[in-house]
Amino acid sequence: MSTEKLAQPGERELTSRGFFCAAVAFAMMGFTSTCWGPMLPWIAERNDLSISTSGLILAGFTMHTLIGTVLVQVFGPKKDLIWFIQRGIIVAFIGFIGVVTLNDAVLLTLSGCFAGVGYGATGLALLQLFTRSGNASHVRMNLASAATGFGALAGPFTIGMLGSSNIPAIIILAIGTSLVATRFLTGAQWRVEKFDHKSQTKQNQFQLFIILMAVIFYSGLENSIAAWLPTIIKASDGTLESGALSSAFFYLFFSLGRFIGVYIARYLEPHSIILICILATFLPFSFAMFSRDHMSLGLALCGLFVGPIFPNSSSWIARKTPGFPLATTVLMLAIMAGGFIFPPILGFILELAGIDGFLIALAILLGLSAA
Repeated sequence: MSTEKLAQPGERELTSRGFFCAAVAFAMMGFTSTCWGPMLPWIAERNDLSISTSGLILAGFTMHTLIGTVLVQVFGPKKDLIWFIQRGIIVAFIGFIGVVTLNDAVLLTLSGCFAGVGYGATGLALLQLFTRSGNASHVRMNLASAATGFGALAGPFTIGMLGSSNIPAIIILAIGTSLVATRFLTGAQWRVEKFDHKSQTKQNQFQLFIILMAVIFYSGLENSIAAWLPTIIKASDGTLESGALSSAFFYLFFSLGRFIGVYIARYLEPHSIILICILATFLPFSFAMFSRDHMSLGLALCGLFVGPIFPNSSSWIARKTPGFPLATTVLMLAIMAGGFIFPPILGFILELAGIDGFLIALAILLGLSAA
């Protein structure tokens, strides 16, 4: 198959205004995503559901982010990125309204699934925009991810400060901000290209496989800590607000890790940063395992080292697979697969085996990431 040129190089440049608007949308999507942690016990308490059942609502959301991602990949050559970004965020907005306002478990799950489709489509389109535009750079991707990290911190922190009773307003305002930001986005009027991909990834195939496997387990680790840390705090005679603040503490270190990633990206190659970060995560996690009184601090500190992994994985894959946007889609699928598979499993483990079983399961995920 020959390459089909869908846009001139100059037409694929992400303008400064476009980068700012896309970063704001990305940040507020991060804000909304990390609110799932404090939302899970809130949903369970509000609707008289078990911990594992509330986890299944999150699983429905995450599974359908996979579907949204695939839709962008399948129809990407037919529509500009801006088309997916603006319509995807509307779908996510409608779905999240249902998640925070409906009371029936089935309708909650369906709303979560609907939100997931829009969230996945928008997320992949924004990632393609950051990594595949004509003026894309490794540092710029880290800056966008740092903004997302800040949004991720702000989500649970806002709930912790304003109280769980304000969750509906907080979520609607956050995803609504993303929606508004996409209305002003410029530099996204181009499509993902068609290509002959067999020659694009052969020399990097093994490395690509290793990176993707590490990302799946890393994503499971990050999402499981963020999703269930508030529940653990609440189950340990804490309040939902204190649980939300513990999640915010995790994302504080996560955000710091993203900003540190911006700096070290100037000196180290992405694959080196990924390996160093995964191995360094063993330090705070061991602290959490063996110092139960400071478990929440140890788990929160893990965020410092998992923060830089996603942007550097994205940049490495985009750099190694020019003209092969499917690789970026596969990365998103790997991240979403980890977030879909492992948090519900660890929710069942937490319910059946308690905190000890939960920590052992996290240790296994971390070991698999490093392996």
